[in-house]
Amino acid sequence: MEEYQPSPEVENILNRAMAHIKSVEYDVSGRWLFYRLLQEGIFSAKSDVKKLEGYTSKARKRFWNGWNPKTLTDETRKIIWKGVFNLAVENWIEDLECELDKFQNQDYIILICYEAKAMTGQFEYYTNHLPLIAFGGDASIHYKKRIAEAIEWVDNRYNKNKNKNRKPIKILYFGDCDAKGRQIYQSAFKDIYEWCSVPFDLIYCGLTQEQAKDYNLPSNPEKPNQYQWEALTDEQAKELITNAVNLYQDSKKIEAVEKTQEKILKQAKEVLLNVKWSKKK
Repeated sequence: MEEYQPSPEVENILNRAMAHIKSVEYDVSGRWLFYRLLQEGIFSAKSDVKKLEGYTSKARKRFWNGWNPKTLTDETRKIIWKGVFNLAVENWIEDLECELDKFQNQDYIILICYEAKAMTGQFEYYTNHLPLIAFGGDASIHYKKRIAEAIEWVDNRYNKNKNKNRKPIKILYFGDCDAKGRQIYQSAFKDIYEWCSVPFDLIYCGLTQEQAKDYNLPSNPEKPNQYQWEALTDEQAKELITNAVNLYQDSKKIEAVEKTQEKILKQAKEVLLNVKWSKKK
C-alpha cells in the first residue's frame, strides 16, 4: 500500500481531530468531528466538511498515525443479522420463541448486499433467513470495514476447520443499472476485498440491462438505458431476489429446521404449562 504523508497543514488538522476523538469514551462520526473543529475555528464554513472528509478518508484508508477505517463511525448504516442464532439450549426459548441457526445445515453461507436502504423491507420479506447489508449509496469507510469483519465473522463461525468441509461464502449484490450504481458497487468491494482476510465470492444479481429489457422497464428519463431498482414491480423484484437466493440455499433444509423449532417450542410450552399447574397445586 502506498505510504501516505499529508502536508503540514493537513497533518495539524488530523492531529487536532484525533485529539477530539480521544477526548470522549464513545465512537464519534465525521459530522460530530467537523462541528468540533468548526467551533474551534479550524474550519470557517459548513461547506468545508468535504475537506475534512477528504483528509480523514486518506488517513483512515492508509492507517496513518493511528487512523484506521473504524476511527469514525457510520451514523446511518447497519448490518441486519438474520438466520444466525446461538444453538445453546439456554438461548432457545425467549418469550416463547424459538429461532435455530439456518446456516448450520446449508452448503453455502449467504449475505445479501443491496444499494438502496429504502428497499430493506422488500429484502427482509423475500430473503427471510439471510443477513442483510444495505449500502444506502456510497458506503463509508467505517461501514466497509464492518462488512469485511462481518464476512470474517461468519467464516470463523462456520469454517473453524479451514481445510475440511468449508462452506463457501456467497455475497449476493443487488442495485441500480446505471453508472452510479456500478460505481457504488465497485468502489465498496475494492476496499472490502482488501480488508477481508477470508475468501468470498461476490455475485452481481441485478439489476442488469438484460433484466431491464426482459421486464420492459422504463429507463431514467434523464439518462437513457439506465434503470432504477425501484422501477421493478414487487413481483419482478421478488423473482430476481428469490431466483438468486435459491441457487445457493436449500429451502427443504430450512423447512426441516423450522419443524425442529416448532417441536422445541411445543415442548417448551408443555413444560411451562406443567410448571404453572404444579405451582397451583
